[in-house]
Amino acid sequence: MSIPILEMTLKMGLMGKLVIVIMLVLSLITWAIILIRLSVLKKISAANATFRNKYDKMQRLGEMEQLSHKELGAPMGQLARLAAAEHRRIIDDARSHTGVKDWSFFLQSQFAMAKEHIESAMTGIIATFDKGIFILATISSIAPFLGLWGTVWGIMNSFYEIGNQGSASLPVVAPGIAEALITTIVGLAVAIPALFFYNYCAHKAERAADDMEEFKDVINVRLKREIFDAFYAPKAQAQNYTGMQ
Repeated sequence: MSIPILEMTLKMGLMGKLVIVIMLVLSLITWAIILIRLSVLKKISAANATFRNKYDKMQRLGEMEQLSHKELGAPMGQLARLAAAEHRRIIDDARSHTGVKDWSFFLQSQFAMAKEHIESAMTGIIATFDKGIFILATISSIAPFLGLWGTVWGIMNSFYEIGNQGSASLPVVAPGIAEALITTIVGLAVAIPALFFYNYCAHKAERAADDMEEFKDVINVRLKREIFDAFYAPKAQAQNYTGMQ
């Protein structure tokens, strides 16, 4: 059984075949990126949901050590683990800086440093959410123009054959027109999925980043609350934490 489109493609000129080959390569790259990013974004969402469920049940940041390495490997888990490390650092600094007279300024400075560390870490984490999807945007922009190039080349071939043979009959113009139409169709077939999934993945990555922003605020508030509890709890308990009251 013959396939007309395949037969016409095989009869295309060198330029038309070159455009088709380039399109096939771009299509393979497109679908590889799509499948990888969809899988990664799904894992990020699932990992964050699992960790957030565990985190909401915690009483203190110190309970983070009870979680598995996989749970702490979630993007939110990485932020929470950093917050727990900042909590320990602030307590250790308070114990070692016994000559501090203005504890209010001390805490303010410590919270500012902790916030900067957490924000810096979050920036690095969310930068991976949309990794590679800019290539989809590039392909969605390039593919139609490559198809247009093949279209123009095919029409030029048709006009050349008309002038060369002095006839505008169907057998003369058909190969060039077929080349023009096929390259146009292939260009759109590559560009449309690339553009659709670029927007879809960008939206998913943005949603994940928004969730991280919200969680960053939550973790900062919890860090401050636990540090304040450590400093301004009843005297016996405060000594337990800081050894300075």
